[in-house]
Amino acid sequence: MNYEGELPRSMLAAQRKSAYVARWLIAAIREGRYKVGEKLPSERTLAEVLNVSRTAVREALSSLQMAGLVEPRVGDGNYVVGTVNGAVDVDEALEALEESGGLVEVWRIRRELEILIVRLAVGKAAPEDHASLKCALLKIQRAAEMGDVDEYLEANNQFHLSIAQAAKNPFLKRALFPLLEITDYQLGREISPQYLRDHAEELFKKHQTLAEAIAEKSLCTAVEAILDHFVASEEVFLGRGKEVITGRIGGRVGEDTRHLK
Repeated sequence: MNYEGELPRSMLAAQRKSAYVARWLIAAIREGRYKVGEKLPSERTLAEVLNVSRTAVREALSSLQMAGLVEPRVGDGNYVVGTVNGAVDVDEALEALEESGGLVEVWRIRRELEILIVRLAVGKAAPEDHASLKCALLKIQRAAEMGDVDEYLEANNQFHLSIAQAAKNPFLKRALFPLLEITDYQLGREISPQYLRDHAEELFKKHQTLAEAIAEKSLCTAVEAILDHFVASEEVFLGRGKEVITGRIGGRVGEDTRHLK
């Protein structure tokens, strides 16, 4: 594969790297280097070729997903799904990703979806699903202790997608994937290596509690664990208080789970 078009360091320093990555990909699609239906290189490969961080690549891909040019596919990567017939407003797409209200909505939708997924996973998880969760847990622990942000995000995605796989509903898993991509963009910008190292034990335990609840088929504990997971994330990355995050749905979840103990 020809990766001509590495971004000059002076250009990267002058403006945001994610916008340049997005424009590089748009040019590559327009020129036919990547055709509709073809898979794009991995985030790691693009980051190395274009001399940028994977966070910049992730952000660029999220903007192209919003523009309808790229589609993430569960467990397989990103594919070109649209042609570039005119101008694509990369800056507008990136600004939309950063718009706080929009991010709040994405987190809210993802939370509601994952509550449903967890409820299904408690009843349907198979031995291979528990093994997949354990594998992801070890990766989360190792990445957090090392302060490796990219590896942590990959492991975190593997963990949540493993739960979606355990739910045995491909439509829900497919719906979760783009939401993970968008929230990954934000997490990648906000999480630092030092934050991971400082909170390694806490991050591991939160994921471990959820995995164990699913393994033990404890519905109430699993639902509370996923809610707690989102409370912690949204407090850190959206600056929202616990009463705001859980107030709207907390009562309903509690009521539902009482009937399913």
